[in-house]
Amino acid sequence: MFISFNKKPIFIATAISLIFGGSAHAQSNMQQVTINFAGWIGDQEFACGENYEKVGTSESKLTPADFRFYVSDLALVDKEGNAVAIELEQDNKWQYQNVALIDFEDGSGACDNGTTETRTIVVGTVPEGDYQDLQFTLGVPKELNHKDAAIAPSPLNLTSLWWNWQGGYKFLRADLKTEQPISNAGVVTNSQSTHSQGDSGNVQINQQTNTTSNQGGSHSTSQTSTQTSIFKNGQGTHSQTSTVETTHQTYNNTYIIHIGSTGCQDSARSDLFDCANPNRAKIILEDFNVEKDVVVADLAELLSQTDLNSNQVNTPTGCMSSPDDDDCQSIIENLGLSKEAGTSSEQTLFWVE
Repeated sequence: MFISFNKKPIFIATAISLIFGGSAHAQSNMQQVTINFAGWIGDQEFACGENYEKVGTSESKLTPADFRFYVSDLALVDKEGNAVAIELEQDNKWQYQNVALIDFEDGSGACDNGTTETRTIVVGTVPEGDYQDLQFTLGVPKELNHKDAAIAPSPLNLTSLWWNWQGGYKFLRADLKTEQPISNAGVVTNSQSTHSQGDSGNVQINQQTNTTSNQGGSHSTSQTSTQTSIFKNGQGTHSQTSTVETTHQTYNNTYIIHIGSTGCQDSARSDLFDCANPNRAKIILEDFNVEKDVVVADLAELLSQTDLNSNQVNTPTGCMSSPDDDDCQSIIENLGLSKEAGTSSEQTLFWVE
């Protein structure tokens, strides 16, 4: 669970029981609630075409091209710690079952891959009561995540928020245009060693090492190969080193963040997919006044530990939710998801205004 401290959520390990309408509050009168969301980048509200400065560890200047995400299983928490599910209004457009789409982009400027309509609210009903916290999941529930977006009901019919049948939906999509070219940085080392015993008892050792490094918005590649052979008992030693340097002019200014489940495959026990990395972030915001407060989704907070001018070599530019992509580590952590177990920890993307 997260505790809000100066409007910032902090995780603690306290369970909250979920009571759905129909049990403890079955006889209560229902009230309509509207949860308001806002997209920010630092101290500025998100807007397509606007420029934002000093984002990430590189203090990059960027222009956003997309910012949308799915939320599900919204609930309000009463003073006793009971989470009461918000029954979403089924509007056949922005909300379906227990899932809602939040859409800050309006299709203008750099956001030409998006839609003209925006959506910053979730509407539903809960039993009348005194609530103090809000909780929800960033993502699409497992039972809906692997449907065919081409025939799915709205808002799950956006193919721009869908990878494929096995991968499922992009729970969060944030595309960014950086002013500076994004370099590919990293070192790839391949080593091979062979040890053998000769016919006459001689020891033979062959070792080969290839090291490749890449960097630059203007892309350069340097490769060093070292080959060493050692033959014992009269054959002596041999060593050879060669260096190859090449330069490629490549420019990429688009940093994409697509968060969804990865490592998914059919389950032999059900018709649901099992995913090694579900990547559904459980968000709890304390001290939330549903009548006055706004849930702020701040991309600058999400990217506070990310270098937007650099990308791990041999990976897509940005983060596509791969656990093997170092560019994803700080983003996944700031979503409250540990890399190893996919469990909640502290998150920084959402806070209450």
